Amino acid sequence: MSRKKEFNTYKSDGAPFFFYIDVVPIDIAQYEIQNHIKLLQGVAHNPIMPLPLRVDRVFNGESSIIIRPREPISFPIDDNLFAIVNPVPFIQCGLEKLLIFTEIRSSEEFVASLSHTKAKEWWEATRYLYGRLTTLEEDFAAFLRAYLHTVIKAHKYEEDLVSAAIAYCELIRDVCNKRIDSKEFLVETKERVKFVQLYKRKERNVYQKFRKKREELLYPGFLDIEIIDNREMGFSNVEITESKILKYIPLLFYDDLLECMLQNLKKLKEGDVEILDPSLNIDQGIIILHETKRLQLTELSKYSWLRDFDEINLDSILSPIEPTFPPDLH
Repeated sequence: MSRKKEFNTYKSDGAPFFFYIDVVPIDIAQYEIQNHIKLLQGVAHNPIMPLPLRVDRVFNGESSIIIRPREPISFPIDDNLFAIVNPVPFIQCGLEKLLIFTEIRSSEEFVASLSHTKAKEWWEATRYLYGRLTTLEEDFAAFLRAYLHTVIKAHKYEEDLVSAAIAYCELIRDVCNKRIDSKEFLVETKERVKFVQLYKRKERNVYQKFRKKREELLYPGFLDIEIIDNREMGFSNVEITESKILKYIPLLFYDDLLECMLQNLKKLKEGDVEILDPSLNIDQGIIILHETKRLQLTELSKYSWLRDFDEINLDSILSPIEPTFPPDLH
């Protein structure tokens, strides 16, 4: 009997994902396979992290949804300078991390490497799709602005980067806690807007040391996401075209990101971790510093997220990823 070499996925799952900017490097010490260590060392200072890790969709060659802020992301550093997030190199660096983690997970799960063919199928099926995810769009835009406001500003004025990184992680932590505590989540589908429950609380019996006790558990809700395919018409009219409704679990975003921020804060406050150098974001063009007096609205529109990212060449990302095992379709 041949071993299954594909992740289980569900047709009803919209599989949205995005990226956040991390401030501490990956803990490579937890990995043992030499090729995995080598791959991670190559992106040790790449700060763009995918969330959640939809390696299942990449490995299977099935579409997922990039969360796209509806407006360019910028924030004033001072009266004379704006910081802008440049979507193309941002996504490029995020994809590099996502593909490397896909290689690692697939080799652990199936003793098989990522197929370049499947990865390209995934990207072609994904980059034209837009999911109407109002609350997630707003929150991830706020997370990016928080990084500009804290870490980039501290870097510009040569302030303490550890304090700035702590402030950044605390801002994200607080937003995640607020979303989880509020329970309500905005869903926008077919020109209808409504608030729904993010999760339900239920009690059940659990047994600890042969004693029964009641424990309250969270049951995340599956919420609707409206998916628009812009392959034919481009991204100029994402609000008025045919679409389909799929499902996703927004609680997972906030739960996963909250855990990451709590881990970061513990490391930062204990003082036993290096800070990822924010100047690398500037050097790689992920973040643009622009004089306020010369910033025109038409120029800011160049940094829109509503695009098909045809500037990204997946081959340039895939070619340096050395396979752990001979891939099936390389």
